[in-house]
Amino acid sequence: MKTSVIIVCLNGRDRIAMPLDALKKSDPAPDEVIVVDNGSSDGTAEYVRDSHPDVQLVCAPRNLGFAGGNNIGIERSKGDVVVLLNDDTEPRVDWLAELLEEFRNSPKTGVAGCLLLYPDKKTIQHCGGIIERNGLTQHIAWGKKIRPNQDPGPARDVPYATGAALAIRRAVIHEIGPLDPGYWPIYFEEVDFCVRARRAGWKVRVVPRSIVIHHESQTTVAWSSGFLAKYHRNRWRFLLRTYGGFRRAAHAEWTWWKQYRAWPHLVPCLKAYGWVAVSMLKGGPR
Repeated sequence: MKTSVIIVCLNGRDRIAMPLDALKKSDPAPDEVIVVDNGSSDGTAEYVRDSHPDVQLVCAPRNLGFAGGNNIGIERSKGDVVVLLNDDTEPRVDWLAELLEEFRNSPKTGVAGCLLLYPDKKTIQHCGGIIERNGLTQHIAWGKKIRPNQDPGPARDVPYATGAALAIRRAVIHEIGPLDPGYWPIYFEEVDFCVRARRAGWKVRVVPRSIVIHHESQTTVAWSSGFLAKYHRNRWRFLLRTYGGFRRAAHAEWTWWKQYRAWPHLVPCLKAYGWVAVSMLKGGPR
């Protein structure tokens, strides 16, 4: 079973060495590593070309977003399993072996996510995700601690897994198509993909023994107004395109506001609601 690892990078000259160096220690090693430079202006492409000549470098003419950049890499790749990997990650030596074991043992597993740890290497960031009725996403086991050498447990079904470290069986892409570039520049493209895969009959699983250290949100600052604006706009695009029922989503949204009164989200949400109104007048989100 051949594997292709795709890393999309935007102005990541100071980050890209981290996953590339880690992949050299991976056992087994991926059959190919593809870096898609997403229109960087900081010398990322030159660094990869000069320092990692064994890596396939693809230069996009502009920032195509997470989905668009990964789709270019997927088109160039040859692996039976394609792994999307963020440029701010450090996979452990056996991470790929655990993913491949899941695909070999379970022919219906179409998408497999990893256990993501924060840089302290003991605090869980992500072990699969859940999707609320209004599209809000929650990371399973977020903030919990694991002990050194603790067995995180076997693979399990989840509604979705984060795109920071996401393995996809190529047969799934052939069946349901690539990531949706309409989620530009980032957020919810992997949620959308996982839901489409599950609807097509594939399993989406998390493999906790495949461990990746994630230095989160290097491209966009976590919980900044810019992050929240992109998140909520794409959340509503996902809701309307996936479930179609505006009244159901609006009721769930109102319930969320009454319960949490998440005031830091107010302005980003108002911007998202404005986008929803305009898109509905134009016949729905594209």
